[in-house]
Amino acid sequence: MVKKLKRGRSQVLFRFLPGSVFMEDKKWYQVTDMELNKLNEKTAHLLEAVRRYINDWNTNAGLSTNLFPEQDELYFFGEIDQIEFSLFPLVFRCNNRSCRNVHQYFNLEDLSRKNPELRCQFCSKDVIKQYPYALVHLNGDLQSINVKTNKGAKNWHEKYDGIRMRDTRRFTTATWYNYKKQISLGDLGTKRTNLPLTEEMIQNNKRFLGGTHLSEGDIHYPALKSMVNLEQQTLIERKEHESFTQIQMAALLQLDSINTGNYAQNFEIEKNNSTLQILLESAKNEEERRILLKTIKNSDLGAQFLEGDITKEVEEIFQKTFPIETVEEDRLLHEFLFSWYENDGQTIQAKLEEARINSDLVQETSYIRAQNEVENLGLESVALLEKFPVITMGVGYTRKSFDRNRSILNPFRKQISNKRYTVIPVLKNDNEAIIFKLDPLRILRWLEINKLITFNNESPNSKREAHAILYNYLLLSKMEKEDLVMLDPKDYVHDQKVLATIMTYQLVHTMLHMLLHAGKSIIGLDVDSMSEYIFPSALAGTIYVSKLQGGGMGALIAAFENDLERWLRNTYEKTQTCLYDPICKGQHGACHACSYLKFSCQHFNRGLSRNLLTGGYVGETPIIGYFSKELDEVMKKGKGNFDKAYKFN
Repeated sequence: MVKKLKRGRSQVLFRFLPGSVFMEDKKWYQVTDMELNKLNEKTAHLLEAVRRYINDWNTNAGLSTNLFPEQDELYFFGEIDQIEFSLFPLVFRCNNRSCRNVHQYFNLEDLSRKNPELRCQFCSKDVIKQYPYALVHLNGDLQSINVKTNKGAKNWHEKYDGIRMRDTRRFTTATWYNYKKQISLGDLGTKRTNLPLTEEMIQNNKRFLGGTHLSEGDIHYPALKSMVNLEQQTLIERKEHESFTQIQMAALLQLDSINTGNYAQNFEIEKNNSTLQILLESAKNEEERRILLKTIKNSDLGAQFLEGDITKEVEEIFQKTFPIETVEEDRLLHEFLFSWYENDGQTIQAKLEEARINSDLVQETSYIRAQNEVENLGLESVALLEKFPVITMGVGYTRKSFDRNRSILNPFRKQISNKRYTVIPVLKNDNEAIIFKLDPLRILRWLEINKLITFNNESPNSKREAHAILYNYLLLSKMEKEDLVMLDPKDYVHDQKVLATIMTYQLVHTMLHMLLHAGKSIIGLDVDSMSEYIFPSALAGTIYVSKLQGGGMGALIAAFENDLERWLRNTYEKTQTCLYDPICKGQHGACHACSYLKFSCQHFNRGLSRNLLTGGYVGETPIIGYFSKELDEVMKKGKGNFDKAYKFN
């Protein structure tokens, strides 16, 4: 009864990896295996990312044995071709209302031998259907429920004759009883796990599985690691450049000394070019210096920008607190810069300039209106990428919880050519994408107005200074996304920096979800045909087409070029109401009706709240919204009386 199923690769990665449970044709199945085509490219940097992900999984450190192999050669990276699945669970009931007798089988061979037609063995009048319950454990164990049977039975028929479940649709209240003898047999019970346990689980006597309804969604959480598939060797070589970190930061802050047209040229700077240095130092003011820099960049001297000038600019903005090591290790920052500058991306400003050059009045007007909506939504810029090279890996899976401090991360294992491998299913995506970069100055003011950041001196008024402050102050560049999203605001109400970090990350995450929901009617794709990718320290995120079918090609490009204004305006409107308001707004400010994604959120819809945008409580913290009139007023004035003017109601 093992079957094979073909699905879109992105769908498989989020929903159909081994160990997952799903319903098909009114039957429940468990994915048992997958066929992979070996990834034909270098995987050393992918394995490094996988190992880092595994090492950061705190619960696994409490195991006496390592579930993941130490040897590099025992890892197999491959693209998914198809999956295999079989019936699960193997506890059934007769579909005939007057019968409803339970049927239990211990494996597929037992079921195939005793009841291949799935017919009732007691009344013979109808088919049997599965009970949608299972036993599950934080260590990854999954078993069928434990059926209470008749004592003293001599055969299978006597063992289960008359046994029914009093099904209340909840595992904790459902019970077994014998309807023929009219006696109760007690609750659904449990079983002892045989899989490895951490020392803490053993000490707390967590040896037994807990029950769940299969529709609850806690049966299987895929542990996915995504990364932009940038040119790894180029990044390694650039890191050897003595001004690598300053160049990367200058690019993030969009300083005048950076060559944005040919980004690679920034790493080929001629050293000690005294002529250019003298020329730049002769500028009488900043405006004159900016014009000189622009002239140099647009001339044949472009390859001769002074790296010392870049370093000087960066150090001036950071006021000698530039975090060199943090920037060097900030992989997501490097991914953002690669995507923004070296992936044939076009910002809305560039598209507007192109329309003006081509005297395309209609397109120019469209982009001007879209640019206004960009600013209204609190964004700094938006860029279109015709190809976004993101690679997503299935590192393993967990059950009951995705919290790396609670659940054990289990690997996917497979026998390939008589050798046991830990397999890493890989999804390579190279479809179009749009990057949305939030306004760092507005975020800084938003944190100020909510008393999540304070200044001894006057706060900055430029976006560059604001982003530099946020990069140093927040922990976005120092923590993995998987850790950031697990932080609960109510646990850090007295830690201003951590709370500000949580709120900022959740702000970016929520904004992307609202953009996805608002864009589905405009883009013409189902929300779960698209995915998100967050660049925390860049205060940016990407929406990209993750579905590999050809029908999605060009949808985001068309939306960017023709309907960006309407999309952004709809996003604001989408944040204002929910079908379940005021309940939704009063509880978490996020639910399936307004902001959740069914499949394609790698954070499983954690760390979301419309209240960050509209105002309300996030955890136990009152928040003035990112879209609030109060913040608009502060942005206009350039400063505000944060002690008196804006109190949350």
